[in-house]
Amino acid sequence: MWQIYRKYYPNEEGALPGTWWDDAKYSATESGTKILNELFGKRELFSYPKSVYLIEDCLRVLGSRPGFINLDYFAGSGTTGHATINLNREDGGRRKFILMEMGDYFDTVLLPRIKKVTFSPEWKDGKPKRQATAEEAERGPRIIKVIRLESYEDTLNNLEPHRTETQQLLLDAPSAQGADGLKEQYILRYMLNVETRGSQSLLNVQAFTDPTAYSLKVKRPGSDESREVNADLLETFNWLIGLTVRHIAAPQTFSASFERDSEQRLHLKGRLKQEVDGPHWFRTVSGTMPDGRRTLVIWRKLTGQPEQDNLVLDEWFTKQGYSAKDSEFDLIYVNGGNNLENLKTTDDLWKVRLIEEDFHRLMFEMEGA
Repeated sequence: MWQIYRKYYPNEEGALPGTWWDDAKYSATESGTKILNELFGKRELFSYPKSVYLIEDCLRVLGSRPGFINLDYFAGSGTTGHATINLNREDGGRRKFILMEMGDYFDTVLLPRIKKVTFSPEWKDGKPKRQATAEEAERGPRIIKVIRLESYEDTLNNLEPHRTETQQLLLDAPSAQGADGLKEQYILRYMLNVETRGSQSLLNVQAFTDPTAYSLKVKRPGSDESREVNADLLETFNWLIGLTVRHIAAPQTFSASFERDSEQRLHLKGRLKQEVDGPHWFRTVSGTMPDGRRTLVIWRKLTGQPEQDNLVLDEWFTKQGYSAKDSEFDLIYVNGGNNLENLKTTDDLWKVRLIEEDFHRLMFEMEGA
C-alpha cells in the first residue's frame, strides 16, 4: 500500500489529514480491532471495525468544525461517535454525533463503546487505564440520548385482538386456512381495522390518562422475548408537531380537597397543596412551532374524576400565571377534556387544543405523506 505524509494546516475549509494513507493507522484489523480489544478485552464482538484515526482524518478533510453535527446512518461499532469525542477533546469543540444502527450490536458494542469512551479516553483489556482529566471530562459528552424506533415485529406484538371464543374457533378451522381463506381475509380486512383498534401500537388514546405509563412490548436485542417498556409520549409529541423545545419543566404533584355548594356544584376546598405523592400530576413543555407560534404543552395525570381533574387544572393554570387570553402563548395543548377558556386565533383555529386529537391525526393521517 502507498502512503504519503503531508502536514496539515487548519484553514477556513477545515484541516487536511496528517496522512493520506497509513497501513497500520487506518487498518481495520490492526487499528480498529485493536481499539475494540482495548475497550472490551479480546472478544470477537464486531468484524472489521473502522479505525478511529481514519474517521478522525476523514472528518478533518470534510471540515468538521467544532460546532458541526456528524451523522452516520450505518454506525456499526460506533467509530464515528468515538472519533467525534476524540476531536472535541483535542480542540475543545462542541461537535455532536447522531448514530443510527439496526443490528443487535447496537446494544452489545456501539452503546457500551460510547459510554466507555465518555468515561475514559484510555482502556486496556476492558478496563480503564485512568480516569478522564478535568479538561477531558469538560470536553466530553454530557448526555447520550438513546431513541429506539418501534420495529415491525414490535407493532405486531402490540396488536391486541378482541374476539369471542366462537370467532376464534372459526378462524382456527381447516377450511379457513390458505391463501384467500377466511383467516387471511379476516386479518387484512377486519382485524387491523376493527378488532385491534385501541392497541398500544395503533395509538390507544385512552391510555393518555397517565402519560408516564404508556407502554409497548419491545423485543429484546438478540432474542424473541419481549418486555414491556414505557414509551416517551412527551418527546414523541414534540417531534410530531415539530416543536423546537425551549424548556421542559420538572413534574409537579398536588393534592386537593373538594366540596359541593347548595346547588351541588363542585368547588375546591382550600388551595392546591404541592405534595410529593399527590394524585394530580402536571408537566409542561414550552417551545416554538415551525411557523413561529409560541406553544405550551400541558401534560397531566387524570384520576378518572373529570369534575375534580378540571377544577384542579383551572386552579393550577391560574396559579402558574397562565391565561388563554394573553399573548404569552399562541397555542396551548392539554391532554384530556378540559374547561380552559378557548379563543379562535387569526387563522380561525382554536387556541386550546387536545393533545390526543393532534397526536392521532399526525400519526396516521396520510394526506401529504
